Amino acid sequence: MRLLVVEDEAALQRELVKLFQQRGYTVDAVDTVFAAVEHGMSGAYDCIVLDYMLPDGDGIEALTQLREAGCTTPILMLTVKNDPKDRVLGLNKGADDYLGKPFHPDELLARVGALVRRSPALTDDEVLEHGRAKLHTRSRSLEYDGRTLELTSKEFALMEALFRHKHQVMTRDQLIAKVWGPDAEVADSALDTYIYFLRRKCSNIGWKNAIVTVRGRGYALQPEGE
Repeated sequence: MRLLVVEDEAALQRELVKLFQQRGYTVDAVDTVFAAVEHGMSGAYDCIVLDYMLPDGDGIEALTQLREAGCTTPILMLTVKNDPKDRVLGLNKGADDYLGKPFHPDELLARVGALVRRSPALTDDEVLEHGRAKLHTRSRSLEYDGRTLELTSKEFALMEALFRHKHQVMTRDQLIAKVWGPDAEVADSALDTYIYFLRRKCSNIGWKNAIVTVRGRGYALQPEGE
């Protein structure tokens, strides 16, 4: 599971990242409204933990922009602004939950866990199809001609991006943003390595040349019928 933590207080940001990582989450952290919206719109996250007060605006502004742009990722607001009117405003603007500071770490983990479990992408087994291949979003597995391949979180994120854009070429930057998050510092070889291993895994279940390289443009799924 991948989380986005939006918190401008450096010490608390580090504590939150450590807390979630210890529970097994992959965590990205930013500290501005601008970065929250930019990262949040990538679709790379299972939940966003959003501070209310940020240096270039407030969490409500980020929340509003994300929801108006069509972002459906569960969002938990985490803030010292804990009056009922603030809670109502946050919830009415599209927050899925609201937790005041100070908070107990176990309660935060429980609330985030509940939001992740309720996320449609996890509770509904959406099946993305491409020719004889099927990608199952709940089990995060790939099926080809009845043979199933279990995928790691990054492998799944990569395949999901390709399946959801199966009629177009995905650039390297687009795929990196989907898998690692926007502005992630990723070695040039990292994407190529994942593509290489995914091709081998797909080949092992009978899907030869599942991912094709479009020179000078990026990657795409093998055209249907080939």
